[in-house]
Amino acid sequence: MEFNISREIFLEGLQKTLSIVERRTTIPILNNILLRAGGEKELGLIATNREIGLVSSYEADIVTPGEITLSARKLYEMIREIQGEIIRVRMNEQNWVSVSCGKVNYRIPGISADDYPKVESGESQKFFTISGGLLTDMIEKTSFAMSQEETRTNLNGIFMEVEKGDAGERLRMVATDGHRLSLVEMDMGEQKFLDLEKGVIIPRRGVGEMRKLLEQEDGNIEVGVDKGAILLKKKNMFLKISLIDADYPDYRRVISMDKGNRVELERDPFLHALRRMAVMATDKYNGVKIHVSGDRMQLNSTNPDVGEANDEVDIIPQDREIDIVYNVRYLIDAVEVIDEEKMVFEIREGLKPGTIRPASKENYFCIIMPLKV
Repeated sequence: MEFNISREIFLEGLQKTLSIVERRTTIPILNNILLRAGGEKELGLIATNREIGLVSSYEADIVTPGEITLSARKLYEMIREIQGEIIRVRMNEQNWVSVSCGKVNYRIPGISADDYPKVESGESQKFFTISGGLLTDMIEKTSFAMSQEETRTNLNGIFMEVEKGDAGERLRMVATDGHRLSLVEMDMGEQKFLDLEKGVIIPRRGVGEMRKLLEQEDGNIEVGVDKGAILLKKKNMFLKISLIDADYPDYRRVISMDKGNRVELERDPFLHALRRMAVMATDKYNGVKIHVSGDRMQLNSTNPDVGEANDEVDIIPQDREIDIVYNVRYLIDAVEVIDEEKMVFEIREGLKPGTIRPASKENYFCIIMPLKV
């Protein structure tokens, strides 16, 4: 195998593989990426940790076709430190590979590609087209609520389903950690989408890779589900993510049907006030006391180890007074993803959950449990 490739293109391609390859593993080849030189002008880079697989292709001058696996991180570090425009990569018969540019020459050992895990390209799978911006927005509005506890496997990701109705299909994403729940849905109209009536759970690490892929390009993306995996295709890249094999809890039971005290306010002043309260927060205590009275919402954060903060924001006048305490960071997460000037904070008294949503849209809301005082 031998090829020449632009340093800038090669470096960018290698960087995208680093978060996928395993850094700590007893299987050495999982530290590697697969380089596949085929045809005359295409270099394939394949990375996998058995749960997530990334296949990408880049333009290169292929002198001799072939394939080999090399340490992803060492190869990236080499290319990063080389100064020059064109990188030459050449493999000999003993699986040693030279990487050179100008006067610089590295020699590193490779492992045969025969032992590398296969990443199926999903060519036989049916794909559906969706706006990359729409999918990104849905991930942003839910991913913050995923559980970080490894023991709660079925909550360590985003639940995605398609609900069919008389007006067409609705794509829905849900995430919860047991203390809060975030839900967003989009009307797909008459467009046919994935058959996900039972829903699937995309793992937290896979959600991160989806976000990276979506951030790289604008426009549409192709999505498919096959054999316990979600597949995404975008121009020269293909991403395969193994789904969590578990049952997601019945999130509909958490969604309260009774109406709370509807507090209407402007998003930005409220968000900035919450951030000022968060200055007092620590791992031991991160509560913010909220007092609603008339046309004012007063916020207080008191922490014996740090100090005290007070602030207030204007609201639409209320008929009754409300006192309640929430995790300030949970409130910030829910408000940050609202993309409207005005929002609604529906507060239920006692230990009933509160709901945050945009003022004019019903497609996103976040439910947050209050703190016991």
